[in-house]
Amino acid sequence: MDDFEQTQAEKRTLRHGYRSLLADATVRKKEYLADSELLLADLDRANGLFGDVCSTAEGVLDSRFLLLSADVGAQRAHMLRIDSSAFDSLAFIEQARTILYGADADAMQMSGALPMWSTIGTAALSMSRVAPRLTHAYGPLAVEPRERRRAEGVRRQTTNGPATSARIETMGTEDVRRQENQTTRLVQKVHRILAERGPINLFRLVINPQSFAQSIENIFYVSFLIRDGRAYIDDDSGQPMIEACEPPQQQDYQSGLAKKQLIFTLDQPTWQEIIDVYGIRESVIPQRRSVRDEHGMSQISSQVPV
Repeated sequence: MDDFEQTQAEKRTLRHGYRSLLADATVRKKEYLADSELLLADLDRANGLFGDVCSTAEGVLDSRFLLLSADVGAQRAHMLRIDSSAFDSLAFIEQARTILYGADADAMQMSGALPMWSTIGTAALSMSRVAPRLTHAYGPLAVEPRERRRAEGVRRQTTNGPATSARIETMGTEDVRRQENQTTRLVQKVHRILAERGPINLFRLVINPQSFAQSIENIFYVSFLIRDGRAYIDDDSGQPMIEACEPPQQQDYQSGLAKKQLIFTLDQPTWQEIIDVYGIRESVIPQRRSVRDEHGMSQISSQVPV
């Protein structure tokens, strides 16, 4: 079936089926580990629903169930025992203690007796053809500490004046505090814009068509809102829609609410492609002015007063 031939009612029915399947799978996760037939039955349900998938939004829901079922399969494989003589870590440790201290290991340890590591070494040596190295257990035989020389300041000779020293500026405590306060104000400003605009495409919010650097900064500020639960992203429609919200309470997490994190990568070719695809002509988050220092370097927005 073509995507254009599928009605909105059919899409809603399909999404409802997927959400019902995901809800059942979340509840039955422990049952899946005990009964593989139940997992196979829900996989058949997912296969039946997938036959009607025509758009990205429903495909995302199908991938969520696929990830959940793959996680269950991995746990079942981890629980699988090949035979009755599977490795028992506790028995191995007890046997090692017996070799180290003798038959009465507990009494020997209580008396402060030293373990016989040479006995363990002799037993392990018969299982390996590699000669033991002294440096492996004890480190290098001799180390001569290198004297660290302080590098002299690099000087640059200009054509119109005398040589000047390259200077690296350091930030003091007050500078760091001022930058943190500035970042907080910018995050709050982005939150106000988001609350006023309502639901909006994430790319249309953060992308500044005039500045790649400020687009990266906008993503940085939005990440604080997502982390603190003051905004959320919904991709059920196939597009990343972001909206301001009230921070969740402790009872929300106890009811099953879970935080999800993702890594957002943006390079200049992708930034330009987003501008072209979405037809972004101006930035929703107002462009911030930049200031250049005496060396011509531009400061980041969180260091420039708004």
